[in-house]
Amino acid sequence: MARFNVRLAVAAASALVFLPLAAGTALAQEANYKQILKDRPVTAETLLDRINIQDFLTRYYADLSVGKAHELAEYFTEDAVLDVDGTVAKGHKEIAKLYERPANAEKPKGYRRGNMILSNPIINVEGNIATAHLLWTGVMNEGVGKAPSIYEQGREYTELKKINGKWLISRRFISSDSGLPDKFDATWKPREHR
Repeated sequence: MARFNVRLAVAAASALVFLPLAAGTALAQEANYKQILKDRPVTAETLLDRINIQDFLTRYYADLSVGKAHELAEYFTEDAVLDVDGTVAKGHKEIAKLYERPANAEKPKGYRRGNMILSNPIINVEGNIATAHLLWTGVMNEGVGKAPSIYEQGREYTELKKINGKWLISRRFISSDSGLPDKFDATWKPREHR
């Protein structure tokens, strides 16, 4: 009986030592994509930056909708990180490659236009850093006489830096909630940013 209690005590002590380490690692990984600024009210000082950030993100999605994938890297800082459903690209070259259309991809026949609707923006600004949370909804238009259809929806968390008076994305996390493209099946996992 005493031998059993010693084993139990050793197991319990090991759990007390190693579980916090494992939990700490998991928390550190989760903290890697958690919001860096606390929510704050919009002030007269931050209002113009907030509007500029919202317009900047809208232009980004407008460029994405018309196939300007090679230009999207210019929205990012040189050392930026883009995480799309767990697939991570670092720097302009990798980000441009992530958005690149496959060389053998067929062009759609007839009229086809995808658009992104951005909603529920929560933008926090503090000096030259900012965070933005948005919902995005992809809408596909297969023809002018047909009803549009929703093909994907998700959330994004973006960190921005103002460099030489211009806002740029330093870290961006795209999290799909539906309509996940097949190429992200292996890396997708549910996550929260707030």
